[in-house]
Amino acid sequence: MIKFILISFLFFQVNSVLAMAKTIIWQCQVDRVNGKKQNNGKINKYKIDVTTPMVWVGDETRWSGFENTKFLYDKNNHLLTSDSNSWAGIYYLIENKIEFINNLANLKIIYKCKEL
Repeated sequence: MIKFILISFLFFQVNSVLAMAKTIIWQCQVDRVNGKKQNNGKINKYKIDVTTPMVWVGDETRWSGFENTKFLYDKNNHLLTSDSNSWAGIYYLIENKIEFINNLANLKIIYKCKEL
């Protein structure tokens, strides 16, 4: 019973933090490309705003938005999705992970991230 209460409390806290957070900054490194593990993958920083929703890439001094991209935030599953002409993205806000998929180039890139 105590475990159930603790798990419920933790889940509520995570939901509350994401509900209150307007902007999250992640440092992400490429983990896999088309299923193949990457060593020393490229590192990017992403600023994620779940209220707008919107995503920028860059650093503390300069952030660039994604052009011609639509964003949707799924509150129930804590996912932010992006869709442009060539790329689709899924931002897993609980798992701190991003998947970018380009079907035209048959390319799937997975980033593992940490919150800054």
